[in-house]
Amino acid sequence: KQWYQRRVAITAGVTGCREVKIHCNTVNSALGSAMVCYGNTRVIAGIKGRFAEPTINNPNSGYLIPNISLPALCNSKYRPGMPVERAISASHKLNTIITDITDLMELCIVPGKVVWCLYLDVVCINDDGNVFDAAVLALSAALYNTWLPATHVNEETGLVTVEPGGEKKRLVLKFMPVAVTLSVFDNTTLPDPTENEEDIESGTITCCVDDKGKMRAMWASAALPDDMMSAALLYIQKRASVLLAVVLKVSQRHTGAAG
Repeated sequence: KQWYQRRVAITAGVTGCREVKIHCNTVNSALGSAMVCYGNTRVIAGIKGRFAEPTINNPNSGYLIPNISLPALCNSKYRPGMPVERAISASHKLNTIITDITDLMELCIVPGKVVWCLYLDVVCINDDGNVFDAAVLALSAALYNTWLPATHVNEETGLVTVEPGGEKKRLVLKFMPVAVTLSVFDNTTLPDPTENEEDIESGTITCCVDDKGKMRAMWASAALPDDMMSAALLYIQKRASVLLAVVLKVSQRHTGAAG
């Protein structure tokens, strides 16, 4: 099997992962955006903003609303209509990761009245496996390059509008997350699974690690012996470091132009 050949390559010291490509500021109409390719898997993340009323419990805090879409065009196994269960599950996981990624009070425009609501939309263009890892990487790059428009508040009416010529404000992140998924085959793990490999896996292990080395979340649908789990987590940390280095390098290259 092809996955077995990749596992042997990993044992020999090869990463066994597909090439990762990141392109920032790919959607002109978004406040921040990025496209990520994991081999043939391709996703686009875009940040859109609108004015909203804050909640009663948090009158000075804005919102972050993440969503991952798996449209029918990205893979024939998906059908048009209601969101597929996999997309809903992935969106919930994404929400867990980004809950405190930025200070929500920095999204306040008029205390108790108007705040920014940021929609963090990730759309899969082609699903050839490991969409979630690609989605998290794309979202991290998009958020890193997000700039909020200047706003103007009419003192008489209280109406808030975007000030086109005003100075933009960069969205400051507390951390930058990446996700690393391993497919489990019996007692063997395989990183960055393709669609074909996902079809025959017995489970997965997904960890989210940030740029400070902190494990932000972990999901596992398969059990491994303690020694193999320790080895898997060590690999995940190393792989996360590689991904973080790539996304930071590409994002920092585009930061100045975005502002």
